[in-house]
Amino acid sequence: MPEQEIKRRSQLSSALHRYMKNRLAVFGLIVFLFLVFMACTADVFFDYTGQAIAQHMKERYQLPSRAHLFGTDQFGRDLFVRIIYGARISLIVAFSVTAISVSLGIIIGAFAGYCGGKVDNVLMRIMDIFLAIPSMLLAICIVAALGGGLRNLIIANGISHVPRFSRLVRSNIMQIKNSEFVEAARVTGASDFDIVLKHILPNTIGVLIVQATLTMAQSILAVASLSFVGLGIAPPTPEWGSMLSTGKEFMRQYPHLVTYPGLAIMFAVLSFNLMGDGLRDALDPRMKN
Repeated sequence: MPEQEIKRRSQLSSALHRYMKNRLAVFGLIVFLFLVFMACTADVFFDYTGQAIAQHMKERYQLPSRAHLFGTDQFGRDLFVRIIYGARISLIVAFSVTAISVSLGIIIGAFAGYCGGKVDNVLMRIMDIFLAIPSMLLAICIVAALGGGLRNLIIANGISHVPRFSRLVRSNIMQIKNSEFVEAARVTGASDFDIVLKHILPNTIGVLIVQATLTMAQSILAVASLSFVGLGIAPPTPEWGSMLSTGKEFMRQYPHLVTYPGLAIMFAVLSFNLMGDGLRDALDPRMKN
């Protein structure tokens, strides 16, 4: 086995060991895996049409019980089932938004950081314009222009997070591009594309992973907020923000209508934040001791 491969595996096992020593990070990972499991297997245990969408007016406003763990809403729909299916939408948005923002951020940041000069100046000034607008306000503007729906929510939130990743990648590339190993690769005749792809970007993976987990948490909050104000996923599709919006009118008489969707948002966001903190500590070489 090559020495470089052995060193890489040793570093990975060391980072994993440091992560597992962080109890809060492990708790966040457990909550995240539970959400993923329930979202992926929801169709196996529950009937989407019959329990999450169909109205049963005779069973509305029921309190939590064995038949309905979280009670029912104003249309007699099972809140627990709707929250489980709402997790599927939130996770789809979180992963899709992160994939878009990371991909575009890497491309823009790599061009700006490696090329420098006018290319860097033009690209970063464009990113500064986006950064000058609050991400939520930018997402609201994009959704208002394109319309609601899952696809437009993903596009809006994905674009709003691109500047953070681009500046993060640019700053790391500018620190690394003049390093000895990069100069050695350049001397051996490696192309600029190979240098960036094989030698520079792998050294930015750690900070990108940490930022990605935080972006997922922010995406879940953003889609819930947009749905709450009527710019996101429209009822009867189960989505945590829209469930809060429809339940807020009855929260004094039936507090369970907003309590459980709110707790679902809180635990989902908390899990990503705890994982982000744990990954930051695990991937930081200064935390070895």
